[in-house]
Amino acid sequence: MSNNTLVRASRDGDQFHYLWAARRCLHLLLPTSNLVAVVIEGASPSETGSGQQVAAGEETIDVAEYYGSEDIVRAALVRYIQLKHSTLRVLERWTPSELKNTLEGFASRYKALRQRLPGVRLAGKLELWFVTNRPVSESFVETIEDAARDNAARHPAELIKLEGFVGLTGAPLSDFCK
Repeated sequence: MSNNTLVRASRDGDQFHYLWAARRCLHLLLPTSNLVAVVIEGASPSETGSGQQVAAGEETIDVAEYYGSEDIVRAALVRYIQLKHSTLRVLERWTPSELKNTLEGFASRYKALRQRLPGVRLAGKLELWFVTNRPVSESFVETIEDAARDNAARHPAELIKLEGFVGLTGAPLSDFCK
């Protein structure tokens, strides 16, 4: 690969995506793995079992993993993963505002799936991962953990941001954060 500094960061990010996804795909070969499908850049067309895809939040999913089945109703686990790599800002913490688009996309997908599959409990079946080589603001991680446990927020201002980003409060926010 070229060492051209103008495109190095972009290429580094692409390589991170390719290599990370390829490593996840290797789990398909393990005889003890329940992983049945890995989809790159979006969700499986078979996900809802109805043939009608859910478009909401699709752009947020870099890798989707399906355990047990590609049909979310029958799956043991569905994992949506967004990958972010930085070459220049490796030591800078992700701030809540920088995570806004990811959280909005994941929340949009979550709400659309809840609407499409009202009888399916998504907590414990659906995981939303954000994978990065940068640290995430500790106080924001604590806010998400508090919301998942439905605990009093240690960082009320960050809880307000989280609620604003995802458009959920109370029990629905707790389920989303789980």
